[in-house]
Amino acid sequence: MLTKDDRILILSPHLDDAVLSCGGLMDKAVRDGTTVVAATIFTADTDIGGEPSPLVRELHAWWGLGANPYEVRRGEDIASISYLGADHIHGGLSDSIYRRGPDGASLYATRQAVFSPPVADDPAWDEVRALLGQWLAGIRPTIVLCPMAVGRHLDHVVTTETFRGLHDASDAEVYLYEDIPYSAGFFPPNYPDNVPAALERTKWTIDGPVDIAVDFERKFAAILKYESQIAEIFPGLDAREELRKYMGDGSVYRERYWRIRR
Repeated sequence: MLTKDDRILILSPHLDDAVLSCGGLMDKAVRDGTTVVAATIFTADTDIGGEPSPLVRELHAWWGLGANPYEVRRGEDIASISYLGADHIHGGLSDSIYRRGPDGASLYATRQAVFSPPVADDPAWDEVRALLGQWLAGIRPTIVLCPMAVGRHLDHVVTTETFRGLHDASDAEVYLYEDIPYSAGFFPPNYPDNVPAALERTKWTIDGPVDIAVDFERKFAAILKYESQIAEIFPGLDAREELRKYMGDGSVYRERYWRIRR
């Protein structure tokens, strides 16, 4: 049971992950007087530093947001999280599609690379560790919600694996959230993933699931604030219907979290 003394920290790799996966709990907790901070890690302005990769060119064209799409995306994130009444932090690190190795070459130049294991010399490993350490010390959360890394997106993997190495230093209860849209089993289109597969892969020790009944319409209204991302998140699909099918039975809608054993 949440109390007004709780402080929830949601670790969100990208500018939409917290609301997509945890927006219902965010809304419920804020209404109950609990402090909620959605902390998004990879939010930096575009910094290509050379010839853009094919994936960068593809995504920039798809988003249609100009040369600095993350400026618009940060605005969408603030609007969505503010609608739910939570607080936000933007970590200012570079998304995987922009990161480069010591030789200046793109580390992840294709969609397949983004959904493959992160490379050892990715600068994000050290940067995320330092950032999470700052957030844990500054916010002192009583509850941390961390991605399960359903979908295998490497930024989600870096986030959950880095926090796994830090969480023992905190007294916070830890829960993994089911990364939407990956957890619904239809994304990414060419190599979809699901929750059972992610539970088999994870290195976390899990006690079991916790279901939270949420207000679907409030959550969906917040998701619609990410105007530039809807077509990519739900390619060729009816976003409302896909979420309704995943979250409920037409009368009760839930988010599921997985409790971590300390």
